Amino acid sequence: MQLIQRLRSHSFFGVLVNFFNLSVFQGAGIVLQFLAIPLITHKYGIAIFGQTVLASSFAVFMGGITNYGTHQTAIKEVATAKDNLPFLSALFYKVLFFRSYAFLLTIPAVLLMWVLYPSIGLWLWLSTLPLILAEVFNPLYFLIGVQKIAFISWGNLLVKLVSLVVLFFIPLSSNIAASITLMMGLPVLLYYVVLTIVITKNQRLVFTKPNKNSLLELAKQNFYIMFNGVAVTLQQSIFLFTLAGFVSAQTLGAYGLVDKLVGAVRQLVSSFSNALYPRAAILYNQNIIDWTRFKAQVNKGYSVVFGIMCVVILIGAPQIVWILTGQSLNSNQALNTIYFMRLFALVPLVIALNANNVLTLLLQNKYAALFYISALILVATALLSVCIIFTGNTAIVGWYPLFIETICLCIYTYFIKTKQLK
Repeated sequence: MQLIQRLRSHSFFGVLVNFFNLSVFQGAGIVLQFLAIPLITHKYGIAIFGQTVLASSFAVFMGGITNYGTHQTAIKEVATAKDNLPFLSALFYKVLFFRSYAFLLTIPAVLLMWVLYPSIGLWLWLSTLPLILAEVFNPLYFLIGVQKIAFISWGNLLVKLVSLVVLFFIPLSSNIAASITLMMGLPVLLYYVVLTIVITKNQRLVFTKPNKNSLLELAKQNFYIMFNGVAVTLQQSIFLFTLAGFVSAQTLGAYGLVDKLVGAVRQLVSSFSNALYPRAAILYNQNIIDWTRFKAQVNKGYSVVFGIMCVVILIGAPQIVWILTGQSLNSNQALNTIYFMRLFALVPLVIALNANNVLTLLLQNKYAALFYISALILVATALLSVCIIFTGNTAIVGWYPLFIETICLCIYTYFIKTKQLK
C-alpha cells in the first residue's frame, strides 16, 4: 500500500498515467496502420497500398492546417485555467469555429491535387475529407488539459477496431484506395462529433460565439506553430508526392511502407511529448534548471528504448517485411523493401531525441524560432527531394527519412544552443 502511495506521489506518476492513456489513443492509430498494411497488401497489392499512403499523407497535411496548432497551444491554456468555466467555454468554441473556417481550405486543395495527379482520379482525394473534417472536432487538446485522456483513448481504440473489421470483411472491386480511405475516416469523424457533444454537456460548457478579433488573434498567434507542424508533415509528404510522379507503383508502395512506419513512430513520440507537456510547463515555470534535468532523464529513456528498437529492426527487417507485405523474400521487390526497412532503423531514435527540442521551444514561446526552423526544413526537404529524384537511383530513395530527420535534429539543436548562449 505504501509502495502505491509513493508511486502516486512521484513526479513521474502523472506523466506516466497521461502517457498510458495517450499511448492507447495514439496506439489505436498505430495498431490500425500496422494491421491495415498486411490487409491491404495481401488483398489488393502493394500498388494500392501506395495510393492509400498518398491519400493519408494528404489528409494529415490538410489536418495540420485545419487544427492550426491548436492541438498544442490550447493544451497549456486549458491546463492553466481548467477551473475557469467561462474561459474554457470561450476557448473551446473559439477553437471549434476557427478549425471549421480553416477546413474550407481543403476544397481548393483537393481540386489542386486532382489537377496535379489526373491519373489517380478525383475520388481518392475526395475520400480524405472525413479524415480532415475529423480534425475540426478532435477534442484531444481539451481532454489532455483537464487530464481526462482516458475519456477519449479507449473509445478511439474501439472506433479504429471497427474500421479494421469493416476493411477486413467488405470486399472491394472499384475505387479501392478511395474506399479504404473512407472506411478509415468516417468512423473517426462520427466518434469525434459525438464526443464533442458529450464534452460540452459533461463539462457544462456554455456556447460562446467567438468574435472576429479573437479569431484573427488566434490566426496570428498560432501561425508560427502551425507552419512548424505543417513543415514536419511536409518533410515526409513533399518527398512522397514528388516520388509518385517519378517511380513505379511498386517502388512507391515500398517507400510508402517506410513512410507509414515513420508516421507511427512520430505519433508514439508525440503521445509521450504531449503527456510531458503539463508537467514540463510546471517545472519550466518553477525553475528552468529542474526542467533541464527532467529533459536529460527523458532523453536517456529515449536512447535506451529506441536504441533497442533500432537493433530489432536491423536484425528482423526480412521478417517484418514478410509479415507486412507477404512478399517472397527472394524477389527483387522484397529485397528493395528490406533495404528501405534497414535504412529506416535509426530514424525512430533521431525523431525521439529531437522531441524535447521542440518542447523546449514551445515552453519558451519561441514561435518565431519555430517558424524559421520550419522554413529551413522546407528548403532542405525540397532540395533533398530534387537531388534524390534526379539521381535516378531507386536505392537512394530509402535514405531520405534518415537524411531529413538528421537535418531536423541538427537545425533544432543549433537554434536552442544559440538561444542559450545569448
